[in-house]
Amino acid sequence: MASFIRNVSFDCADPYALAQFWSEVIGHPVHPDSAPGDTEVVIEPPQGPRLFFQAVPEVKIVKNRVHVCLQPGDRNRDAEVDRLVALGAQVFADRRTTDGDGWVVLLDPDGNEFCLTRP
Repeated sequence: MASFIRNVSFDCADPYALAQFWSEVIGHPVHPDSAPGDTEVVIEPPQGPRLFFQAVPEVKIVKNRVHVCLQPGDRNRDAEVDRLVALGAQVFADRRTTDGDGWVVLLDPDGNEFCLTRP
């Protein structure tokens, strides 16, 4: 049997706070057994791998080698970028083109890159 993806893991300073951000991003709650101050926090969406947040002492320094790519659900990409920024993300690199193609690279509150593609 082949392996399957169990987690997408995020190293961070405050797992609960970062999980709260990602909970709003994907529209699924943080696991009910999680609490502020926990060193490991999980979000288990019904579809796709779970998101796992773990406390580490060091800060992020260089570009992620693996990152999450999101696709907007029920809104257009520009509106979703605005929503994610309002939640606390920062636009890092805007690769949108005038013909509607491309993507946006954002940073979560802990500096981890993620992309938002077109629908």
